[in-house]
Amino acid sequence: MLSGTGVIAQNKPAKTITVGVYQNDPKVFIDSGGWPRGFWVDITNDIGRAENWAIAYVPCEWNQCLQQIAQGQLDLMVDVAYSDTRDEIFDFNTIIVLSSWSQIYARRGVYLDTILDLDQKRVSILASGIQQEVLRENIKAYGIQPELVPIDSYPGMFEQLEAGEVDAAIVNNFFGNKFSPDYQVIKTNILFNPARLHYVVPEGDPKQLLPDIDRQMSRLLQDRESVYYQAIAQWLETPEKFNWISLQNFLFSLIFYLPFLILGWFILRNYSLKKEIKQRKQIETNLIESQQRYAHLANTVPIGIFRTNLRHECIYVNGYYCKLLAIQPEDALHKGWLQKVHPDDIDYVREQWLKSITNQELFTLEYRFQRSDGSILWVYSQGTAELDSKGEPQGYVATITDISTRIKMEQQLKHDALHDRLTGLANRNLLIERLNLALKRYKRYPIHEFAALFLDLDNFKVVNDSLGHVIGDELLIEVAHLLKSFIRDTDLAARLGGDEFVILLEEIHGVEDAVHIADRILNALKMSFKISNYEVFITTSIGIIVGDSRHESAQDLLRDADIAMYRAKQKGKSQYAIFDPQMHLQAMKRLQLEGEIRSAIEEKQFVLYYQPIINLEQGNIEGFEALIRWQHPQRGLLSPYEFIEIAEETGLIIPLGEWILDAACRQLFEWQQKFNVPLKVHVNLSVKQLQDSLLFSLDRLLERYPVFPNTLGLEITESMLIQNVELTCRLLNQIRLKGVFISVDDFGTGYSCLSYLHQLPIDALKIDRSFVNISELNDRNRVIAESILALSKSIGIKTVAEGIETAQQYQWLKSRDCQFGQGYLFSRPVSLDQATSLLQDHSFAVLEKLRSSS
Repeated sequence: MLSGTGVIAQNKPAKTITVGVYQNDPKVFIDSGGWPRGFWVDITNDIGRAENWAIAYVPCEWNQCLQQIAQGQLDLMVDVAYSDTRDEIFDFNTIIVLSSWSQIYARRGVYLDTILDLDQKRVSILASGIQQEVLRENIKAYGIQPELVPIDSYPGMFEQLEAGEVDAAIVNNFFGNKFSPDYQVIKTNILFNPARLHYVVPEGDPKQLLPDIDRQMSRLLQDRESVYYQAIAQWLETPEKFNWISLQNFLFSLIFYLPFLILGWFILRNYSLKKEIKQRKQIETNLIESQQRYAHLANTVPIGIFRTNLRHECIYVNGYYCKLLAIQPEDALHKGWLQKVHPDDIDYVREQWLKSITNQELFTLEYRFQRSDGSILWVYSQGTAELDSKGEPQGYVATITDISTRIKMEQQLKHDALHDRLTGLANRNLLIERLNLALKRYKRYPIHEFAALFLDLDNFKVVNDSLGHVIGDELLIEVAHLLKSFIRDTDLAARLGGDEFVILLEEIHGVEDAVHIADRILNALKMSFKISNYEVFITTSIGIIVGDSRHESAQDLLRDADIAMYRAKQKGKSQYAIFDPQMHLQAMKRLQLEGEIRSAIEEKQFVLYYQPIINLEQGNIEGFEALIRWQHPQRGLLSPYEFIEIAEETGLIIPLGEWILDAACRQLFEWQQKFNVPLKVHVNLSVKQLQDSLLFSLDRLLERYPVFPNTLGLEITESMLIQNVELTCRLLNQIRLKGVFISVDDFGTGYSCLSYLHQLPIDALKIDRSFVNISELNDRNRVIAESILALSKSIGIKTVAEGIETAQQYQWLKSRDCQFGQGYLFSRPVSLDQATSLLQDHSFAVLEKLRSSS
């Protein structure tokens, strides 16, 4: 166990932290003296000093480090790439400490241009590294078959590559940039596996280190003079080394000056004018030949070469230089070489060029040229002064190498890390970054107001399920294009995933600006999208949050915007809602209620109440409707209006519905056994229960409780029928084949269409109470009610009237041949014991009076 220089806090340390380190020079390693070194050690030491930690570094192999952190034997591990698999084992700090990627190197004589060239090659890869999983996915995707050779260390990979034992090696970019010049290996332009490097702690963060680390990382990233940037400069920036390009420049200079040295030597040795003239002619001949060889060499190498005088005007350019810049030699000669440098880079390039001249250093830089047609050329350039015999500069020579392909791939990797692949919009990572920046700027300068719009497409699942995921994806792309058309370049549109989008509006003047954009979006979505010969309609619900000092992070903003969006959906969808703090309190109450419902299901706090269904002609009990109640330990007996909606939204209706079905079937079976009559029980179904799995549940229940055929009934709503008519009818027919009858609840209030009534696989209609209340019936509702009763009778569908409360309603329904009814006139919903007593009494006193009065 190592302490490391400067990691012991000056004051009495509040925490002692063990940190795992492994050999991954230059990011983290143990030097020859046994001390921890590298980028991660420097910033960890700085964080330890700031947080008053005592840090003990523990050397270990990579796999050993991961095992120890997972088992809690280490408190902290550095340099861990994020993956979903690792996220299930460890806890990662939030702020990305470092971004990395993998780069492929080839041995000399092997040409690799794309990943396809790895086919049938021996490729070394770090044993147990995260690159293996990504590479295997690429191998499978591209259909290639390289031989993967696991090696324990990056130096070992370069040694085997140099020895020709493998054809290619995959290393991280930092190691490759630092150590590749020390080996006879070739750097390719093949990049993959962009990785976000983090600190990790054991799951649950037992020492609560991650908040401290994120706070200190935020401090380090904001200060350009911090230890973080010093560590990058010291460890991760590519050191200047004497390499083949420097050797090439030296050889070019040597070839150029050699004739002059020979000429001087002959002049000093020969005093004879005749011999001097003869030697001059020979020297001139050699010089011409040398210049021709130099010109031929300079024009054949795939590197742009140019020479300048002391005024930085080009006096020579080779053919490849002209080819790269798409110019003729006369366009460059006697002109400043900076004229083709990109306008955004020219000041920095000039500054670095003059700095290297002043310090007599080798000029090395990556920058852009802009061709005459506007296209961009990325180059890696090296330059140095040409000295005369006295050591005085007489001009400069430099080279440029085309690196556009590599830069493009790096930019694509960075873009993919921050953007959604399907729509091209910003992803959650970029959105969180921008929201945090906007929040910090607002807290510093309140005049810079901003707002976030949280959008969730209404009923997008219906489009996906009915038209397929391809049409669903195309719809998401069209919606993304629409959202981008409503915002400025300074704003941001992002896709969080699925059918959720967020728009960040900056520099607004109050909530009115955000409402204006929301209105425009809602109005635009009233028009249909034309997708693959389909006319698709979609709406959205929008939650609006205006940034203020109450919010501490982007997550707080998104949470409140999501709450407001949910409120918009409750108001009827295709609307917007503006967040206010009361919404958060209500959301917390809903969250608490959701937890109580889960506990209530486990602790069996729910009970069934039963409302009798009466045969209006005979006056006896035909059956019951089973109604759920919650026997809350503090609030008493609760009606379903207080919890069913949340159960539906959270999916808890599935286990709750299964319990209701089981309890109702069990009680129906007991009543039938006790009274020996085909008593019926109606059970309400949720739309989420109307799945194929319901058939298996019914099979189990009917086998466990063998009730009389067609005495167990399932009640569904009209909206459930029309969501997918074909599939729903198929499922209902299968249910009826099991001896279970189907009723449509609250008929007349939804999508009622009497013309297709005879085509539906149903046995009964329950007429909504709004059509039963005669005193409030208008002529239109009266006609509808009479039409439902008449048509049902003609096609043999039974009718059950709901909400019968008066004798007048009873007489009116009976006169129009309504067979069954339920309501307070007969009985309120009663407990199990009360329902059993009603069955024992066989009749109701009120029915006796009604019959006698009629």
